[in-house]
Amino acid sequence: MSKTGYAVIGIVVFCFLYFILWRIFKEKMPFHGYLDHIYKNYDDYAGHALIFFPVLIFVFIFLNALRPTASKRFLRLQASLPTSKIQSIAKGLVELEGTLIMKDPLISPVDHELCIGYYYTIEDIERDDDNRESYRTVHKETRCAIFSIKDDTGIIEVQPDGIEFILLGETNISSNGSKRYKETLLKDGQKMLLVGYADVKDGVPFIRKDDRYKVLGITSASGITVWNTYQPLLRSFLFTCSVILLIIIYILLQ
Repeated sequence: MSKTGYAVIGIVVFCFLYFILWRIFKEKMPFHGYLDHIYKNYDDYAGHALIFFPVLIFVFIFLNALRPTASKRFLRLQASLPTSKIQSIAKGLVELEGTLIMKDPLISPVDHELCIGYYYTIEDIERDDDNRESYRTVHKETRCAIFSIKDDTGIIEVQPDGIEFILLGETNISSNGSKRYKETLLKDGQKMLLVGYADVKDGVPFIRKDDRYKVLGITSASGITVWNTYQPLLRSFLFTCSVILLIIIYILLQ
């Protein structure tokens, strides 16, 4: 569970315990006057709550969408960075597009394939009374060996510490009845787009995670083209839905 989830549960438990203590001790508890007024006018407050809670959920979703993550930083940066050529690469944050070259292969945990790296998850399979399945992630892991990327001008090594797999679908999925195992693989010869920091060691350039933006991300070269095409449409759709929701809330409050 995320920190936000724990915080929400903590607030709910605190409010519940406080209410129980207030019912026992009444005037001895802080904010007695406010709670007593709410308790005696429960129906009025319940009606307002039906409007307040959708607004609260909307605000929570909006703030969560603004919360910075490695994936969001990657997508924002790749949209603004020009694609550099390896031969003319300059020190600093860069975007590269090219073919992956495997150096020290790993063995993937699900289908035991040779790969450059993998993102691996284990999920508990839960079934309801209608035998419909839902999944809860109980383990996730990213491993990646040192690899190179090449374009038509040259080759450069990538130090993969902290690498993030962005918008990459699962390569292999397996289940045993109670658990589901998924892996997303980086393989030799794949054409990918990479955003990271171009650095130099002993006169040899290489790519590593950027310290300022905390980003070293890799995605499919074809997939990111589709994302960049349709993402503005999605943003416009969400903005329109938000405006409509605010108008509905305003009408209900009148």
